[in-house]
Amino acid sequence: MARTVRDALITALDELDEKTFKRFRNKLNDWPTEAGFNKIPRSKLETADREDVVDLILRWYMASYGPELTADVLDKINEKQVASDLKKDLETVEGFKWREKDKVEPQSTSEASSSSAPKPQVVPFVDEHREALISRCVQVAPILDGLLSKGLIIDEDYDVILAEKTSQDRMRKLYTFIRGWSPSHKKTLYEILKDKNRPLIEDLEQSS
Repeated sequence: MARTVRDALITALDELDEKTFKRFRNKLNDWPTEAGFNKIPRSKLETADREDVVDLILRWYMASYGPELTADVLDKINEKQVASDLKKDLETVEGFKWREKDKVEPQSTSEASSSSAPKPQVVPFVDEHREALISRCVQVAPILDGLLSKGLIIDEDYDVILAEKTSQDRMRKLYTFIRGWSPSHKKTLYEILKDKNRPLIEDLEQSS
């Protein structure tokens, strides 16, 4: 059977003795998460064993963000070798890709001085039309195929989403994945949506 993200995370936590594993759980609860993600409740972590903790990480942070967060926490508690081994192990998981970070272009001095007023924030299309996309996207699998090909989800994420019974539930589950995505990743999702369901996207754009 092919190695999974869950397997890699469990292997990493198995390297921790009981005292260090407790430190890991405590730090995990205190760790500042990205916007759009909620912390795992302390009550769920207090008595969780290694497999339970991994399941909580994947449930709350998904297979895209969870491994990154796990490696960061391991590094913070000075388990740098375990964090390094985890990263190497994840590279062997079929379909797994580390998330790309948005590059922020430096602002030139002339640009900074020419406009001191804050620019209005642009709401990504997929956030602006969340309710409509959840209710009106019928074929979700082609969207997931596109996200998989772009490396924005992995096979485990794909299976979790498709396990939902209805298209609305699948889209709602997908939104739990993308809530912490960067604007560029949300733009990629928009482009996939437009490619797979152009009539719906054009209708939403015209109604905006």
